[in-house]
Parts: sequence; C-alpha cells; structure tokens
Amino acid sequence: MTPAREPSLLPALPPLFLLVASLLPAGANDAAFGGSAANPYPIHTKEIRMVSEDITIRSDAKNGAWLYTCDFVFENLSEDPITILMGMPLLSMSEGDEDFISTHPSDEQALPAGTPMVWNFTTTVDGRSVPVTEGKPITKNIGKFPGFRTAYTWPMHFAGRSSKARSIRNTYKPGRVPGPKRRNHAIRRVRNTYKLGYNYSLGDTFLDYILVTGGLWHDGRIGRSRLRVILDDPSYVLPKKDKHRDFVSSAGTIKPAGYKVTGVDGKIVIEWDLRNFAPKEDLEVVFRSREHFIRDHAKTLKGAGPRKLRNFPYAAHGYPFKDQDLRDYFATLLYSSGNTAFKESDLSDHSREMIAEAKHQEAEAKYRAWHSLNE
Repeated sequence: MTPAREPSLLPALPPLFLLVASLLPAGANDAAFGGSAANPYPIHTKEIRMVSEDITIRSDAKNGAWLYTCDFVFENLSEDPITILMGMPLLSMSEGDEDFISTHPSDEQALPAGTPMVWNFTTTVDGRSVPVTEGKPITKNIGKFPGFRTAYTWPMHFAGRSSKARSIRNTYKPGRVPGPKRRNHAIRRVRNTYKLGYNYSLGDTFLDYILVTGGLWHDGRIGRSRLRVILDDPSYVLPKKDKHRDFVSSAGTIKPAGYKVTGVDGKIVIEWDLRNFAPKEDLEVVFRSREHFIRDHAKTLKGAGPRKLRNFPYAAHGYPFKDQDLRDYFATLLYSSGNTAFKESDLSDHSREMIAEAKHQEAEAKYRAWHSLNE
C-alpha cells in the first residue's frame, strides 16, 4: 500500500491496518507516554521487536469484500516488564466519493459517512477476548503517518525477557479464527481477522495494507514478513504493469518488491517472504475489471492477428492454454489464474462479439489463401 494519504484527497481508500505502540507506566518502571486510549498517536519503541508477521488477504467475490487474516509475534527485548498501548489507527472514509467508490460488503450494514469501513473489530489476548477503545488519534505527532482519524487500542503487558511469553489474538468480522493458544510472556502472538469493502475507480479496484509502521518497533526491522494476496474473484484480472497501455490506469501495480505470482484453480496468488525486512513502502495491489481490461486491449489485439483476438477473452477469464505460443503471448498482458472451470456461458456479449469478429477474419483469410492458390 502507498504511504497513508489524507482522506480529503483519496477518501475512498480502504481502512488501513497497522500496529502502533505507546509506552505506559508498567509496575515500577517509568516509560514514555504516547497519548492515551482516547487520543493515541504512534511512537517508536526500541524495547519491543516484531519477530514476524504473516498476512493473508483474500477476496470474497460473493459479498464484494476483502478478508484479512493477520498473525504477528512480538518480543520484549528488555529485562524489565513493559506495558504498551497497542492499537490500529484507521483512515476515515465514506461511500460514494466522486473519485473513488468505497462500498460495504453485501452481507454487512452500511456505516455512517466519515467512519472507518471495518466491521466487528475485536481483540483477544492469549485466546481471551479483551475490550478495545475507539479513540481519535492526535495528528500533530504522527509525522509521516498523516490522515488517521480513528484508532482501536488496548493495553498489553509484557513481563521481562526472563519470563515466559504471552500471545495476542485480534479478530474482526467475520469472526474468530481457530488457532493455537500460547502462553509466553516474553513473546506474544497477534491474530487479526477483519473485513473491508471493495474500492473502485475507473475500472480499477485497490487493495492496500500499511507495512511501514512495522519500522516503529525496535530497530525498524521485521524478522520475517510473509504476505499473501489471493484473488479468487473472476470479475477482476491482474495485468502486467510493464506492458505499454494508452489508457489511464494503475492496474498491475504490485508493491513492495520481492513478490512472486502464481495462478491455479481460478485464483491469482501473490506472495512475499521477506527476511530481516525494513519496510519502506506499503503493500499495494491494483486489479482491473475483466471487462474493462478486454475493452482496453481490443484495438491492440486486432493488430496481433485474428487467432490471438479470438482467444483473448478466454485469456482474460484465466483459461490455461495448452498452446505454448498463446500462453507466452498472453503472459505479456496479464497473469493467468489457471481457471480450468471456465465455461463458454461466462463470456460477456462484448466478448462474444470479439470472438465472432475474429472468426470472421480467420474465415476471410483462409478464403483469400485458398483463392490465391487456385487462381
């Protein structure tokens, strides 16, 4: 995702997940205080290290939503006990902005304008639910993280490094995800699951996740960062970003670097496995509406010949061609989802017209070839 942006400029970006910490008095220890639960702001803390993060973001085509599952491990490097205020600040957003359209999932109730579009935020610590406080972040100390208008926070206590670890689980809609419960007071595990709506602009849909706030922990590095984005919504494709296009679209954007893309069973999977990761930019993936993508390239494909034009709608549906020439050509345009379940009935009327036109061109070419041989 790109660095946090002011809602007044891009108000329809989805709610952005991140973790921040504010040191509170812990036992007899004095600690810097970064605001309060009602008015928190993110600050750096060198005592706590993010050992790992494991993030999976999956599309829910039926309800028009992104489902986030996030696991974290934190470690107290200090010998002394520490209590931190841990939380998640969010951008304020509303539906129906003139530049972006941000919608709520079809199985959820619409939220008031100006509120973060996230549902049922909850937190569990060591498998037990704990209350969270919704507050308004103080902006003057946020620095490079502008635009946050709401934050969910909860206090978290770490015993000293010599003690056992402790784990955290956070969940928000669609509910608690089963997982092991760990007791470890030096290290804690966080799990978040939550749901965000789709966000559209000119045929693109945007997936965002804040990574750079991971640099606020300890030395600014995450021991291991495993990230996965899974698109199983056939109405969207992932174009190749380096392919020249004559239309305005950021589709095909994938950040940060170091990813691999695979397609199988109708899904597109983008994965990162980063070690000793110092995040400098956020996760961002921009998909393109399949029908917009087909229309974008219709004229270009006419110059590539009728055979490629005829097969282009199939490629946009993720059909895995057996022909190597077709596979190689369409691989320059988009990532295939390996959709073996594709059916002819999935084609739109526009795609059928393209295919019919290409077949007509092929028939004419065959006739001209035959006629030239028999003159």
